[in-house]
Amino acid sequence: MKIKGWEKISGYTYKGYTIVNPIHNAEETRYEATILNLNLPQKPKWELNVLTPAHKFKGYDDTFSIIVRDDENRSTINSIDKVCMASISIFRQTFEEMIDKMLGMRLTSAGVTASSHSIHSGYTKTINPNKYGKLTVTGTGGGLLNTINTNANNIVWDPNTNLPSSMLVAIKDLQKQIDDLKLNHANNK
Repeated sequence: MKIKGWEKISGYTYKGYTIVNPIHNAEETRYEATILNLNLPQKPKWELNVLTPAHKFKGYDDTFSIIVRDDENRSTINSIDKVCMASISIFRQTFEEMIDKMLGMRLTSAGVTASSHSIHSGYTKTINPNKYGKLTVTGTGGGLLNTINTNANNIVWDPNTNLPSSMLVAIKDLQKQIDDLKLNHANNK
């Protein structure tokens, strides 16, 4: 069975996944296209295959099998009848549902390590002589605290004033500028 207008699906895009290069075999029992992921710079390729009821692997049913396979060899299969296959809008809707299903499979099978989403992978707690504690995160696994600790700025607190040292330096500089202005103002009278 022939699929009329197969070449017209080139350019269908859903969530950044675009169908390109639609072709078919000589007997017109197997139709193929490439799906490009335009969301990524390297544009990984997925496969779109449609087997007609006359294809040798189909057996005796009279449905079209639509197969989407990603770059990591995961796949989803949908079967639709001849009437639905003849409708471009139904084919497009089926294509979109299959992309959603593939994205769901990719999301649920993504690798997650125990330490990549934990608060910490290990820690050492050191109490300073003053009343402020210091937490040092250690371990090779990382975790959220390690990411925060690695990317954070260290601030030294003055235990006498309960202010960061850098703020104390800025306050002293401002006070000196104020005193200089008062002195200059008094001398100009």
